[in-house]
Amino acid sequence: MTNVIVLNDHVAKAWEAYTAAQQLAATTGKLEDGIAAGRAWRRWLALFMNEEQKAFLGGKRASA
Repeated sequence: MTNVIVLNDHVAKAWEAYTAAQQLAATTGKLEDGIAAGRAWRRWLALFMNEEQKAFLGGKRASA
């Protein structure tokens, strides 16, 4: 059961990081804040991707 709690905590922290970055970007309107929010979004999505998807988005094709 501990692994589930740790995973949920990790997902929640990643989501909180994204929402904070997104809110900052919306408030400041600065390009660099928008880029940081996009990176936080990507980190959150990566929690739900398989290795092939991560490799594809990272510019590396998984070997067939």
